[in-house]
Amino acid sequence: MDHNRNFAKVMIRCIEAFSIQLTYTAISNAVHGVDERLARWLLMCHDRVSGDEIPLTHEFISLMLAVRRPSVTTALHVLEGNGFIRSVRGNIIIRNRQALEEFARDAYGKPEAEYQRLMTGLF
Repeated sequence: MDHNRNFAKVMIRCIEAFSIQLTYTAISNAVHGVDERLARWLLMCHDRVSGDEIPLTHEFISLMLAVRRPSVTTALHVLEGNGFIRSVRGNIIIRNRQALEEFARDAYGKPEAEYQRLMTGLF
């Protein structure tokens, strides 16, 4: 990092973005219910895949959210009942991203905006 200032700048901004994401995850786990946390997590996954289909199992989601599997099933039913997603065996399909973002409320958006701000103009 001493020899390449551009690399150092990118690394420092990546560390800052990661720290912000980590902080918001901890806050979300403390203040949001499973439904909002699942909405947030699905939005974050959707940001990282091409298309609207995300290959996920209930078991994997339960590990990621640190909740029991039946809680995931219930939360998926809530999101599906509202028309935000469609859940089929091993896949989640995002049907209405904007409504899903509104449902997630303040659980999603701020870390993503900060990442965008930090990374703009680096590459």
